[in-house]
Amino acid sequence: MMIDGLKKSAIANFFSDPKLKLVKLNEQEYMEGLIAYRRQQNEQEMILKATFQVIEKHKSSQESYTILSIGCGSGLFEKPFLTKLIELKKSIHFVGVDPKEVGCVKTGEWCQELSTIQPEKFRFKIHPVKLKKFESFQSFDIILLIHSFYYFSEIESSFQKIYELLREEGIAIIVIAVKTELRELPYYVNQRLYQRSMPFSDDLYQFFSEHNISVHQEIIESPLNITKCFQKDSQLGKHLLDFIVGANTTYFSPSQLQVLLDYLSSNSQKLDGGKIMIPNSVSFYYFQKQKEEEIKKKGTNEKW
Repeated sequence: MMIDGLKKSAIANFFSDPKLKLVKLNEQEYMEGLIAYRRQQNEQEMILKATFQVIEKHKSSQESYTILSIGCGSGLFEKPFLTKLIELKKSIHFVGVDPKEVGCVKTGEWCQELSTIQPEKFRFKIHPVKLKKFESFQSFDIILLIHSFYYFSEIESSFQKIYELLREEGIAIIVIAVKTELRELPYYVNQRLYQRSMPFSDDLYQFFSEHNISVHQEIIESPLNITKCFQKDSQLGKHLLDFIVGANTTYFSPSQLQVLLDYLSSNSQKLDGGKIMIPNSVSFYYFQKQKEEEIKKKGTNEKW
């Protein structure tokens, strides 16, 4: 435990050093990093599987769905998810919300393709705004928050809005990282760049417990292959490292970059084939909005 504490202290000091130049990723760099990150583990496939298990359990008899994705980005998760639903002969009205313009344009493009192929089965609308500025006259059967909670300034008000957007018996699916050594890096970068803490699974679990919100939780383990990060001329490795850190590492000095790589190496496992893997896990949460009569039966005064 003492060694772990020293490691955390050292990486905290590293990122608080004023000599370290921290530069935010632009939208294109962020998207390239996200694509690289998703390709180096099988987290997405596991989240998709878990999501369909929830739908099969609670929503399989429905023929049509209204679906809201908050933080849809370029749709790396949403595209295979919606495509599979269409293959299952479901009708979909999809709404995507994300403040990043570049991602929204990409999502709009593939949504248009789906709409052209299946005009009677698929309708969509993409909103390039933050959640707090999003207004909707409709409610939703399914709300997706896949790695979105990090970007909300406040958990309670965000959750309140999500709850209001859900239909009775609607389901919200939330994926959020467990705070491992890997996640220590963006945690400290976020503190310095945005002067606020980055929420993780434990923070959300605490919120659910304090508000007596009944949620289902599953831990998904998906080690990340960071081998390319140690290959000096690898463009994929650079994108991946930038995304892991949450900043553009081009501005790090060689010695600063080495400290970062040493930290990753010390928390990783080198496999026989030469692959370097670092532990990575997320919480898969979901909850279902109760019917009004069920809430009244319980006689509670809870907001959700």
